[in-house]
Amino acid sequence: MRQAIHIFKKDIRHLWIEIAVTLLVAAAFTFTGARRALWLAEPAVNRNMAWTLLKSLLPLAWSILIARLVHAEALPGDRQFWTTRPYAWKSLLAAKALFVAVFVNVPLLVAHIAILLAYGFHPLAELPGLLWSQVLVTAVLVLPMAAISALTTGFVQLLITGSILGLALAAWNIIASLDAGWRAIEWIRSYCDITVVALAALAILVWQYASRRTTIARWLALAAVVVVALGDALMPWTAAFALQSRLSSQPIDPASLRIDFDSAKQWAARALIEKGDRVWIEIPIKLSGIPAGLSPRYDGVIMAIEAPDGSTWPADRQPWSHITGRDQVLSLQATVDGGFYRKVKDQRVKFRGAMYLTLYGHQRVTDVPFSAPPMAVPGRGLCTASPGTERKSYYLVCNSAFLDPQGMVTYSPFPADLALDPVNNHLSYTASLEYPFAPFTAATIQTAEPLAHLRRDFQIGGLRLSDFEVPQKPIP
Repeated sequence: MRQAIHIFKKDIRHLWIEIAVTLLVAAAFTFTGARRALWLAEPAVNRNMAWTLLKSLLPLAWSILIARLVHAEALPGDRQFWTTRPYAWKSLLAAKALFVAVFVNVPLLVAHIAILLAYGFHPLAELPGLLWSQVLVTAVLVLPMAAISALTTGFVQLLITGSILGLALAAWNIIASLDAGWRAIEWIRSYCDITVVALAALAILVWQYASRRTTIARWLALAAVVVVALGDALMPWTAAFALQSRLSSQPIDPASLRIDFDSAKQWAARALIEKGDRVWIEIPIKLSGIPAGLSPRYDGVIMAIEAPDGSTWPADRQPWSHITGRDQVLSLQATVDGGFYRKVKDQRVKFRGAMYLTLYGHQRVTDVPFSAPPMAVPGRGLCTASPGTERKSYYLVCNSAFLDPQGMVTYSPFPADLALDPVNNHLSYTASLEYPFAPFTAATIQTAEPLAHLRRDFQIGGLRLSDFEVPQKPIP
């Protein structure tokens, strides 16, 4: 331990300029983040630009500091002067870890606490989010950056490697954005990636400091990249939902639910012949047997259309694209080949498959009086409401710590999202209201929690698709 402290002090003396710059950026990040809760005089665009800039500069400053720290005792090769010193590898690694904790993790923790206090949150009440955000930043930024630095000899190699990885990550993000249907369970795929990257980075660091056999460590880094890419591409949505189901807080027997053809809304059924000899089929359904006090959210459906002779047309798109709810009509939908449709349209076919849904409960209604102090709203954070000019419009601002309940719906059980900003802001408002409407006195917020994630198999038979065929319009 004494040797680790000695190396730690040496790194402080050697990197004092980088430390000063990093702490200055962290202080500006803290000040700007805290002022966002209080700033009223300056134009909003200016402080938002400053906040966005600092959220980009802080990770950059950390990355440079970590790279300079690791390169101070470069690991690849065997001609470094530092290898002649009596350094135990465990002491060297411990010194680097202590340095990162003191000048990266601790300043971020202080910044988060200061920003939370400025918004009116009690840090102890938000302790799980504070700690988990530290875990995420360490796993996603600190460990990978240290591992890349441990595989390179200096900034030239680091910049080349970082540029390649950055371009690959950008391309992968573009591809992943096209696969947006994971939505609420996207966190499973993300945490799988984070786990692989963090474990690989940790293994590379330990291996490099223990043996400095860089070739093997670089192969390990490449293997981690391949595992992440293949995992994202091959992980089935249905398997992720099965994992999500195991995290349900309220057990519910799927057999209590029933899925049938909604004959009362038969008018919504249609078979629409499209270009390219394709037919769009939409069948209204109804779901019954939902326990009292719960409401459903439909996450996806896998299904196939089965003819009497046993031939089937499997759905050719992702589960979330086979179900829709609009105009109070819940429908199954699929696109089938024109040849299959013409073959079976006058026969009684079956729709066979499985529905994936989430049941929400613990519904609450909270009134937030206008111009009252911030009020804690379950599932929304601290909220304030105020009337606009001449009470013709109304505003509601909710600030939530570490989670974004009003952004993309997610079923993640973890207490923090991956973000530097510890507070998420959401502004809602009404359009101008003209009298004779009576002035409102409070904003009403309704919230609910996801309690159960279910898969329910179904079979809907006896339907003849030609009954729903939409006549084609004649071409003028």
